[in-house]
Amino acid sequence: MAKKEKPAKAPEKPLSDPLANLITGYPKLAGRMAIIPETAMFRRFGALNARNLLYLQSDLISLEEDLIKLEGDDSKSEEGKKKEYALDHYWLRSSREERDGDTKQRELVLEMRETLKEYNHALIQQASIMQLNPPDAYDINHLQHFLSSEAMGPLHLCGPDRYVWGSYLQPKDHSKELVVLRPRVGADSFSRLTANHAISFMDKFVPARFKKIDKDSAWRVIIASLAPVVSIIVLTTISSLRGRLGTIAAFNVLVAVFLTLLTDARRTDVFSVTAAFAAVQVVFVGQALDHGVKKVYCVPSPP
Repeated sequence: MAKKEKPAKAPEKPLSDPLANLITGYPKLAGRMAIIPETAMFRRFGALNARNLLYLQSDLISLEEDLIKLEGDDSKSEEGKKKEYALDHYWLRSSREERDGDTKQRELVLEMRETLKEYNHALIQQASIMQLNPPDAYDINHLQHFLSSEAMGPLHLCGPDRYVWGSYLQPKDHSKELVVLRPRVGADSFSRLTANHAISFMDKFVPARFKKIDKDSAWRVIIASLAPVVSIIVLTTISSLRGRLGTIAAFNVLVAVFLTLLTDARRTDVFSVTAAFAAVQVVFVGQALDHGVKKVYCVPSPP
């Protein structure tokens, strides 16, 4: 017998784009949110949730009033075991029309129990939702650009929810009720600003194989390393003692302002950093105590 030929395998799709197999619309948007959890942002529907709680609360108040009245009536009734309802729950639980004439109180208790369960569940859920953090502005901007990108196509979303996240043309028009499932790790304003521009630059000009490093940390390290180097370079070009002292004061003020406005540093941290920064610069002031300009060495001077 002739051997059956195996069907040719379909060519495998490249794995460079993890969203390639997802169709445009909710599937591709969900895939993007799965890759970058910080962009998984949704409306919390605060007014609707509050309305639901108000309706349930109103129902429970009516049930409570009816139950109190019915309990009072049954406690005075001579019919069946109604007098025992408030003394032994067994008689209430086992109430039946043949013995007690009706089962109104038991039915009311069961209705109250279901409504109360729904109300408590909604109340706890709403309390949890209110604890969720709003998304970072960078992640909102990222999602807005993704929705208008070639990956999503010209008709990305066309339903009534298409304006929930705003758009890159109207970035401020997103819902004010957005909450994110995994908030971005707290970063100061300077770090966010640096990261935003750094990531855009890396995406445009740096090959993909070099993008595995932590971009935020790399740029923060570079900028932090430049501050003392720049101050030292400036100090070595100034010959007068007054000029050097003024430069040190200016750099200290500049560093303190940056730490206060652009980072989340505490006042004690600002004081410690500026004190250490000043100590490094004071070393170079001693070079100006002699007459004239003296060469400054960053290593022990030669004999």
